[in-house]
Amino acid sequence: MAALDLTRRTIAVIPGTGKIGSRLAFQYAKAGLPVVVGSRDAAKAQQIAAEISKETQSSSVKGLTNAEAAASGDIIFWNPAVKRNFQFLLSDSQVR
Repeated sequence: MAALDLTRRTIAVIPGTGKIGSRLAFQYAKAGLPVVVGSRDAAKAQQIAAEISKETQSSSVKGLTNAEAAASGDIIFWNPAVKRNFQFLLSDSQVR
């Protein structure tokens, strides 16, 4: 069986600003994959993304809100330890 090729896939880590999420995002960026760090606070996500970019010398890391990260990721890693509403994963047309 062939290995899964992730090189053209964007990895979204939600939330990506805590210890677990940021470390996971760091490892994917270090491996050369495009990464989106999600957070309720876009500025915090951008700060973590900038730190990861600097440490990994990757230009493929960006920070967005959780909803934006979920929409832009081909593969989404959600930290199950974080007990928050998943409603942002739905499109605007599905949210009432």
